[in-house]
Amino acid sequence: MMRRAGIAALLLTVGLGSVSGALFLAAFQFRLEWFADPAPLVAGGPVSAELLRWAAITDLFSYYLPTTVVAYMLWTALRPRGRALADLSMLAALGYVIAGGASASALALVGPMLMYEHARPGADQPAVAIAFAVLAKVVFSAIWQLLDAYLLAFWWLGTGLLLRADQPRLAGLTLALAASAATGTVFTVFDLGVLRDAALGLFFALWMAWMVWLLVALWRSQPPFAMLPD
Repeated sequence: MMRRAGIAALLLTVGLGSVSGALFLAAFQFRLEWFADPAPLVAGGPVSAELLRWAAITDLFSYYLPTTVVAYMLWTALRPRGRALADLSMLAALGYVIAGGASASALALVGPMLMYEHARPGADQPAVAIAFAVLAKVVFSAIWQLLDAYLLAFWWLGTGLLLRADQPRLAGLTLALAASAATGTVFTVFDLGVLRDAALGLFFALWMAWMVWLLVALWRSQPPFAMLPD
């Protein structure tokens, strides 16, 4: 049951996560520069507001909630190889789910509300724009690109170290993913736009490859996942 749950969670992340990315792109009206600074989105209108709502909701149900299942599955399989490291890695994964999921929920509810208020006749547009800019900065930069990235990096660091005995190549990819997440936070802190955007592109490419590789390993019941109950 656990192995199948892990497979289902990974499929949901890959599939619904792709939908979420497309919805964010449409909400941002295909303006790639808004990914770096989403503040102008406040004037995007009702269509962008609804697209943003559903982008954040699908993000919650793809990259966050299913990760709980994946993290628990990995914890169960890897804990015999190192209890303390597995436990700390699991805590980091849960921290990522809670912080990032709460941010996605706030963006889904508050973001569209501010966008509709900005478009309302007689609204205090400068004040609404400031509130939206703060929300976007907190969600996209402070949590998703900084706190979440550090938590993911620690989760993948512990997972990669514990995977080395059974899955050395997957472990190498996992450790590379951890390094990519940690490096990207430095570019976010120092607001190095071009380097940050390049790091994010590499990060998501590695993450997708990692999920597909892990999915195959689970599907084939490769060690250390062979001991997991179907």
